[in-house]
Amino acid sequence: MKIKAISIAAAAVLLISLMPQNAGAATTQKMKTYTVTMTKAHLPAAPLNGTDDYRCFLLDPKVTEDSIIRTIQFIPQRKNYVHHAIIFRVTDADLAEGIKADNNGAGWPCFGGSGLGGSFSTFVSSPWLSSWAPGRGKDVSPPGYGTPFKKGERFVLQVHYNLLAAQGGTLETDQSKIVMETVPAKGASVKQLAVELFPAPVELACPAGVTGPLCDRKQSLIDLAARTSTTSAFEAAGINGLCGQDPFKPTPSLTSRCDKVINKTFNIIAAAPHMHLLGRSLKLTLNPGTSTEKIILNVTNYNFDDQSSTVLKSPIAVKAGDTIRVECTFDPTLRQKIPQLKTLAPRYVTWGEGSSDEMCLGVIAATKG
Repeated sequence: MKIKAISIAAAAVLLISLMPQNAGAATTQKMKTYTVTMTKAHLPAAPLNGTDDYRCFLLDPKVTEDSIIRTIQFIPQRKNYVHHAIIFRVTDADLAEGIKADNNGAGWPCFGGSGLGGSFSTFVSSPWLSSWAPGRGKDVSPPGYGTPFKKGERFVLQVHYNLLAAQGGTLETDQSKIVMETVPAKGASVKQLAVELFPAPVELACPAGVTGPLCDRKQSLIDLAARTSTTSAFEAAGINGLCGQDPFKPTPSLTSRCDKVINKTFNIIAAAPHMHLLGRSLKLTLNPGTSTEKIILNVTNYNFDDQSSTVLKSPIAVKAGDTIRVECTFDPTLRQKIPQLKTLAPRYVTWGEGSSDEMCLGVIAATKG
């Protein structure tokens, strides 16, 4: 079962930043620091009966010259209920739309990507720069690598607030910030890091003896759309289709798997896993079952609170025609045990953007071969 490309851009929403956190500076050029804070404090609120708030904010770091990002860090004010954050670069194509949507700093709801440029082109017109999840700190580009950022460009900061994690059920306003260090682009010579995503469908039936209306897959998807977005339900079906499963009548399984046929050449520098609270393991394999098989990443005891990336000891070369497989395992019985989930109604769990939904997503950082 193979997919040649991931066309569902919103699958990138849970991506984890892969720039290593322990690399030293790659240049002797003097770095400049830019700090930008959310214009207004935001009080998280979920739609309908949901428990998740995806909110985007337009931030202007006021970069004064074309630059290369060396480090970038999201610093959450309310770390306990920030599920993750993604920093997008806003290009001229989306700037006017972003200014209008931001409503003078109040931000806008954005389940999926940045919400700019159309629901299925947002990750193209507003490329991501970095992300934060539990266990992550400052993203530091390894020696010889960096990300361009032009004078006058801005950020869209997408924050996923998990209302289930609010301490004592009490929510406070959040006013998080971004700190970025750059060197001038003029005279710099660096390789650009890019991200490749490897999702697999999630189809977890209610455990034996556990019953309820949402244990019906159709009802679960209707509920998913109501408390997040209609796009979420289409994502769940679309990823099944891309991975060779029946998008409407998939087979439930505790294991998720998908093969992606690569159509270009690149070198893998680092890799990271992303699942939610029911995830147990995640593995990325190059050319599985062949004489050239290589393990890219093997997380045997997944910890949601430590989603840090793994920098490879040496880059792994990937060429067009190769296959990369992502495999995840889950334990849906944890839903009746984890404090954040056990008070929720039993449900058939699919791919979804809420903290009570699930994902199987391998992410790699790579350079052109």
